[in-house]
Amino acid sequence: MSSPALPPAVPGGSRSPVHVNVHTYPAQLQYPPRTYLVFAVLVTIFCFPPTGLVALVSALRVNALWKAQEHDKSRKASRRARNWGLLSLAIGIVAVIVVVFWSSINYLNL
Repeated sequence: MSSPALPPAVPGGSRSPVHVNVHTYPAQLQYPPRTYLVFAVLVTIFCFPPTGLVALVSALRVNALWKAQEHDKSRKASRRARNWGLLSLAIGIVAVIVVVFWSSINYLNL
């Protein structure tokens, strides 16, 4: 009842080196990236539609690219959807601040 002996892990031994891509993790290979679809729809409706539409189109492409085995393009579309959605959100917040500031100045000048 002895366990099989493992070959020695020495340079030049019988084991070959394992090549690992440091930029790809096992979880990235199994699951598709986030689509940010709900976020893209919300910022398109409530914040700023021109950049929100870019986020929406990119969000819709994520799953289709993943199913077509285009994993890098799928991750890129996910990042693009997130970034354009955040830009839309920032523009919407700035617009609300400007409108509130402008209307408060007009209210005080009455």
